[in-house]
Amino acid sequence: MNMIELEQKWRSLDGKIRDWWQADLNKAHEAEIRNPDMNKIWYSDEGHREQESQVAEENEATLLYLPFRYTSAGGSEGTFPEMYCWDVYFTNLGLAAHNRYDIIRDHILNQLFMIERYGMVLNGNRTYYLGRSQTPVHPMSVKLYFEHTQDRDFLARAYSILKKEYMGYWMADHHATSTGLATNRDLSDPEMFNGDPTEIELCSNRLRPELAAEAEVLDFTAIFDGDIRKCNPLMTNCALVRYAKTLSWMAVEIGWHEDARKWEKEAERRADKIQELCWSEKNGFFFEFQYEKKEQLPYWSLAGYWAMWAGIATEEQAEKIVANLDHFEQPFGLPQTSQVYPSPHPEFENLQWDYPNGWPPSQIIVIDSLEAYGYHEEANRLARKYIGLQLDIYRETGKLWEKYNVVDGSVNLPRERYPVVPLHGWSSASVVYLGRKLF
Repeated sequence: MNMIELEQKWRSLDGKIRDWWQADLNKAHEAEIRNPDMNKIWYSDEGHREQESQVAEENEATLLYLPFRYTSAGGSEGTFPEMYCWDVYFTNLGLAAHNRYDIIRDHILNQLFMIERYGMVLNGNRTYYLGRSQTPVHPMSVKLYFEHTQDRDFLARAYSILKKEYMGYWMADHHATSTGLATNRDLSDPEMFNGDPTEIELCSNRLRPELAAEAEVLDFTAIFDGDIRKCNPLMTNCALVRYAKTLSWMAVEIGWHEDARKWEKEAERRADKIQELCWSEKNGFFFEFQYEKKEQLPYWSLAGYWAMWAGIATEEQAEKIVANLDHFEQPFGLPQTSQVYPSPHPEFENLQWDYPNGWPPSQIIVIDSLEAYGYHEEANRLARKYIGLQLDIYRETGKLWEKYNVVDGSVNLPRERYPVVPLHGWSSASVVYLGRKLF
């Protein structure tokens, strides 16, 4: 497909997506919480129930209240009717391109509500997510919204609440490690309650602690060697660097310059630790750090590009990281890992955040990172590959999908817990956002 044909097909789909946003809106008010359809297991595959044990029993009400409307991940496709933590930022990028700042505002207000109510933005507004958050990119949504509206009252409101989450949740004991970088845990982890079964039952989400903790980042992957609680994950810590930088920027906009300096120092502290522990000069790449063994793990993943996204990598490091695109780049985009790694989780033979799965948010992160460091040719090449794949599959199926096989150009992927599902959310956003970079 030449660029003229690609652009024509993209503009057609972009116009359809513009009309989808309104149909993708959900609510989680009393009527929805009581609605059995909002509490069903979210997919059916030849009679199989979801293998993961955290899912609700039939007719169990699991949806949690949110005060404002939101675009769910599945949208009008019906999959994932709840609101997810890190999905929202990527969805907001698509909404901003279509000037739907009214929905972005509602998204932000829902997330601020969750911080005030639960101390964090939940993984999703479900009872079985009460023990954990997800990769904290949501402060970037506030910046995105402010840059359009210049609403300083809204910014000041968000600042005080986001500061509470950073200090009260991400700097809390259950995320702390000896290195000064964060790990990931779910609050239902029995180790945190000295085995008190009452406390465990109160917030249990019925996943093994290792899996529940890993689901605060990626569910699931081999790159943490089976137990993320012993690691300092790149995605989490790079996102927290960007979080602190964003809080510093917010404080400057509000006029609280002493606060801004403190947040800048916090960002520098964490960035320096990532440099010290996660950078491999030998390989020219950032790797996960296993702090108990005091060693880097050997898995090549797109998490390494988060150091560029957060502005941690130097120009010299970025040059080496970009050269290492050869480890990942496939005919239709970037898989999450450079190869298939053996699953460290006995429950799953295949892992969905692994080769050959190419996820929309990962393409956005890498492409944004490349552009930020001036690698526009590489960014455009990757955007063209992934958008071309999405357009081809949309022409064949009439749908966008949660993830794609970027090796063979299909949606045929090894099954982890569930089959590949139709998705709007960040899949729609990747079409809208990356297409504008090309056209």
